[in-house]
Amino acid sequence: MTKQLNIRSDEAYRLAHEIAGRDHRSVTEVVLDALKKEAAKLPRLDDLTLQQRADYDRLRAAARRAAATKKPGATSDHSEMYDEFGLPI
Repeated sequence: MTKQLNIRSDEAYRLAHEIAGRDHRSVTEVVLDALKKEAAKLPRLDDLTLQQRADYDRLRAAARRAAATKKPGATSDHSEMYDEFGLPI
């Protein structure tokens, strides 16, 4: 039997069906294509040396710790510090 994937998101459902309808493809094809595109962006961990893999794992752990302590509403947008030309105010 083929394994199933359940995604509980109204937005994901809406987008997948909208794209499938406009593109004349099945929802499965749309989702699979999107997943393949995302997977292609990620580093292939099998190709890393042991040192590179250890560095990668440490960086991912640091990113998870930082994300866990992020204050609600915090962003990286600092546009209030620059004028319309991108120069510091």
